[in-house]
Amino acid sequence: IEDLNDEIKNGMMTEEATQVSYEHMMAAAQKLHDELVAKKISLEQAIAKRTEERALEQEDKEENEKSLQDEIDYKKGITPDCDWIIGAFEGRAKARTSEMNGLVGAKDYLANAEKASTESLLQSGKSSTFDDDALSKVRFMGLRR
Repeated sequence: IEDLNDEIKNGMMTEEATQVSYEHMMAAAQKLHDELVAKKISLEQAIAKRTEERALEQEDKEENEKSLQDEIDYKKGITPDCDWIIGAFEGRAKARTSEMNGLVGAKDYLANAEKASTESLLQSGKSSTFDDDALSKVRFMGLRR
């Protein structure tokens, strides 16, 4: 009977040690489970955040591509005019210089004309009289009275 009691006692001690070991393992497993659940939630939030950021970046990219295309189209539209301006620049500069010289010459002529006597500018010779009725005597092709 003593052997039996020892065996029961040893079995109970083994059972108790096993139970404590089981509880420690269960606590460690629960802790690991909680950590993994928290990590999963954290990763899901990070993925959601990155997905939202990616969608915003995609929208920005599309807007930038549209803006770039608008700029390219605008450049294509003004290129012929710009090329013409570049090609015609020298000719236009020469024309402006000639025009300026002509205006300076006209200004000088008019300045000298003020200094000249007024008699030299008047017509000399036969004096004619003005006929006020001459216009009413003129006949135009489509008008008959």
